[in-house]
Amino acid sequence: MIKINNTFPLTVLLILAVAICYGQSVNRKITTADYAKWSTLQDEAISPDGLWISYSLQYDYGADTLFVQNCKSDRKLIFPSGNNAIFSSDGRFVTVSDPEKGLILQEFKSGKVQSFRNVSKHEFFAEAKYLAMLKKNVSSNELQILDCNTNKSYIFPDVQEFTISREGKIAVSTFHEVRIIDPAENFSEKTIAQDSAESFKNLCWSENGSAVAFLQQLPKDTLAPDNHRIIYYNLTDSKSYMLDGSTNEALMAQRIIVRLSKPALTFSPDGKRIFFAITTPHKPFTTEQVEIWDTATPLEYTQNKYRGNTNYEPKLAVWSVESGRVMQIGTVENPKAMLTTDKNYAVCFNALRYEPQYEYDAPADLYLKNTHTGKETLILQKQATSIGMMGTSPDGKFINYFRDNNWWIYDIEKTKRRSITAQIGIAFKNKENDNSGSPTPYGSPGWSADGKYFIAYDQYDIWLLSPDGSKTQKITHGSKNKVRYRICTDLYQENKTHNLDNLFAPKFDLTKGLILEVLGDNMASGYYKWYPNGSLKKMLFKESGINRIQKAKDAEMYICIEQTSALPPSIILLNNTGTFSKVIMQSNPQSKKFDWGQAELIYYKNKFGDNLKGILYKPANYKPAKKYPMVVLIYEIFSHGLHNYYNPTEYDSMGFIPSNYFLDDYIVLMPDIRYKIDDPGMSALDCVESSVNAVKATGIVEENHIGIIGHSFGGYEVSFIITQTKTFAAAISGSAISDLIGSYFTYASNILRSNTWRFEGEQYRMTSSPFNDWNSYQRNSPLPNAKYISTPLLSWAGKKDPTIPWTQSASFHMALRRLDKKSIFLVYNGETHTILTPELQKDLTIKTKNWFDYYLKQKTGTDINDIP
Repeated sequence: MIKINNTFPLTVLLILAVAICYGQSVNRKITTADYAKWSTLQDEAISPDGLWISYSLQYDYGADTLFVQNCKSDRKLIFPSGNNAIFSSDGRFVTVSDPEKGLILQEFKSGKVQSFRNVSKHEFFAEAKYLAMLKKNVSSNELQILDCNTNKSYIFPDVQEFTISREGKIAVSTFHEVRIIDPAENFSEKTIAQDSAESFKNLCWSENGSAVAFLQQLPKDTLAPDNHRIIYYNLTDSKSYMLDGSTNEALMAQRIIVRLSKPALTFSPDGKRIFFAITTPHKPFTTEQVEIWDTATPLEYTQNKYRGNTNYEPKLAVWSVESGRVMQIGTVENPKAMLTTDKNYAVCFNALRYEPQYEYDAPADLYLKNTHTGKETLILQKQATSIGMMGTSPDGKFINYFRDNNWWIYDIEKTKRRSITAQIGIAFKNKENDNSGSPTPYGSPGWSADGKYFIAYDQYDIWLLSPDGSKTQKITHGSKNKVRYRICTDLYQENKTHNLDNLFAPKFDLTKGLILEVLGDNMASGYYKWYPNGSLKKMLFKESGINRIQKAKDAEMYICIEQTSALPPSIILLNNTGTFSKVIMQSNPQSKKFDWGQAELIYYKNKFGDNLKGILYKPANYKPAKKYPMVVLIYEIFSHGLHNYYNPTEYDSMGFIPSNYFLDDYIVLMPDIRYKIDDPGMSALDCVESSVNAVKATGIVEENHIGIIGHSFGGYEVSFIITQTKTFAAAISGSAISDLIGSYFTYASNILRSNTWRFEGEQYRMTSSPFNDWNSYQRNSPLPNAKYISTPLLSWAGKKDPTIPWTQSASFHMALRRLDKKSIFLVYNGETHTILTPELQKDLTIKTKNWFDYYLKQKTGTDINDIP
């Protein structure tokens, strides 16, 4: 029995009674004016010694701020509008870029602050003894090297580019010379190349710092692309070597070129060979007055123009510097080349071999080429070449590839291949991938560092597989409880940069154990450490969203982000043994003052009996006896985001934020959808209606006030679903395809392929062209079924959308206009697939909310017909 103190004010008793009855706080309701209080936590980092963290708070309604915070004392440095915090390797300093002050250098111990203007690139080196800064001035550029111990600066004028070797020597290029600066010799300078006519660029050090290579641009002419020569300088004997493609017989007057997003020069591990790219010179591509589109070409018109002639494809070549021997690795027959780790071999292929074909990445016949002798051997025919399907061991002895639903190993020395997973009896093919197209694996993070084991994933677990097939070891046991284990690949610095000329070759030192990211079937998440003795120890694992882990380079300390649907993201500091963790920074602490919604998983089945999940957000200050309007957001799979925290905001690129709705007396449902091949629309209809019916059965929904919204593929699903059901009182579709057949044949010059691959190899999940299954395309298209729509539709598109032409939405709107259906279409000039301009984001977000308020809440304050 509760005894009531009669001295309590009656209003307090009433508030307590309400709180007890509904289990809710007495916090107030959020208004639009409160949105400005929320920020997004981004760009977190931890110093190498684990003593400091940095992070940014980015505001939709105000200026962003960068913070640098001590992990022990909570001392906090604040940099308004700052960004890009970089810690020195010894943890003594941090640099921050400021739009007004320039580059800020802060020393932690003394608190001393310096700023340097016009810095375009900077780098700590020599164990943070020095800070190198390239300063872009109007009249001339300069390299400033600051001695961080003495505060003395060394200035080198006219520097255009610099790069630092592991030993701390600095190679710099001016317009007309290259110099080596040696800080260990009192910053002595040595000129290693000089030419008053042409410039030098693309400086590159060998791994051991004994040699430097770079390009010299040759005089321009009427042909493309620009031509270069390579200069190699050996610091050990002070000898220079030069390679000029125009005079080298092996290159047959081909041009040495610079490619986009790939290195211009790469050293072999021993530093004695240089890998570079060449191509046949040609007249610059121009716009023809008459374009000739020919069905006989391997690629569609625009791409065929640039990529259809393998003579003009960039090709890898190698220069053995001391002998002067040059060999083409890529050829006209097989222009693509990817090197093994030791660079002794390359996998070469012709991406046009099986064109025209209708997946995004074409299969190819793979040839193994010895980069010393030039000997070439066919090892695979019609092999998938997409990312994640192929790689190499750290020692370069093996090539791994996925084929016929299993992982295979090709032994380069023995020229033999074997499947290393077929005998296990476990599915390594990703059965959760229900796209059309070639089968894909659950994945592989790489190899053990010693090359003894290939590492592969099944649905839940991690396997170590010896390349000769003699040993298979499952090192986790997640399948028992439906817990998924994966290696935290981002923690391993040596694997973060991937040269696109190389086969995928990440490596992991098993003797040091592994940090694993873990996800439960109930969406609990976190991290475990696996030890070489086979044991697993929990670092942090709970029913919340835990991700973005980072390690201090020189300490066993980590940071990660934790959040739930109701708890804003926080930074957690933890160790690798699970004995220590604490919240070191909590974003948006003001959220505690407001009512908030709660997310939960719902479970349902589609008509085929498949078990599915979805996220259900109940409104802030939810009352079990009350019924609420509901908005259903759809795409494909949402349940993995159960613990995502959504800031309330009017600025969203797709116009919809769940928190804006569950904070305003709406239920929000985000169901998972499982697809049947050749029936994408019907699959979405089935799963969405099944999920809606599951929520209806709880009695919490106003059944006549349910809305649906989606963008891109989700927009297509919305447009189709409302042709098949009267469940929804209002619908919103953004950037959507409305006519599957018309979209199948859509071609845009700025996209690599026409839309065929989206249908026959991706999320539209069709197995063939419309000519082979016209009925399936028509059955799953919104446009042919538009006459059955009774749901008011608000649609929108960006007029410069390169992915889905805005005319698809326009055609659907015109159909609804002709059928006298309620439809409003918003066309955003200058915008693309999503809305990027802030004021237009706000416009779309407000119009979206008004649409649902009008039809689902009967709000009369906004006349939806007045939307321009």
